[in-house]
Amino acid sequence: MSTINIYIIHGYTANSNANWFPDIKENLESENIKVHIFDMPNSQAPIFEEWIEFLKKKIDTIHSNSIFIGHSLGCVTLLNFLEEKNYENVNSLFLVSGFVEKTPIQKLSGFMEKTIDYSKVNNNVKNRFVISAIDDDIIPYRYSEYLAEKIDAKFILLKEGKHFIDRDGFYKFPLLIDLINKTIEK
Repeated sequence: MSTINIYIIHGYTANSNANWFPDIKENLESENIKVHIFDMPNSQAPIFEEWIEFLKKKIDTIHSNSIFIGHSLGCVTLLNFLEEKNYENVNSLFLVSGFVEKTPIQKLSGFMEKTIDYSKVNNNVKNRFVISAIDDDIIPYRYSEYLAEKIDAKFILLKEGKHFIDRDGFYKFPLLIDLINKTIEK
């Protein structure tokens, strides 16, 4: 079995040690699975072009053993990055508390300016999931539901979890780990 690469792209004000990211790495990384969690540049005042260029430098090869996880602002960033890259047959894309085309956080509107060709993601990513919570107090779940429609993803709406961040005590994400394991086992 060739190595599976899992890439986690965090959101606004976060970093590689925030939220549930270390738990994903601890639970999934093994001899055959490498988990990459990047510290996106200028997380407190993110700039769209900087984030896309950063990912282009860090992720050079995308293939059938690639799994992408985006959280919040990391979701629209990942979709833009994937639209620009040349790839096919990606294993999975997991987007948590994501949004596209509009955001309730005005200072992030620069990430919404580019139109995404969703059909490329839909055609080239085998498993697509969007996860949100009814009680998300940062990105209302309707934004994530809209995102799921755009990429024809399975939409998972949880009764609680808020924005899935450590501020709310969210350090572990067993549901996501189970979903990832299921896509790896297929």
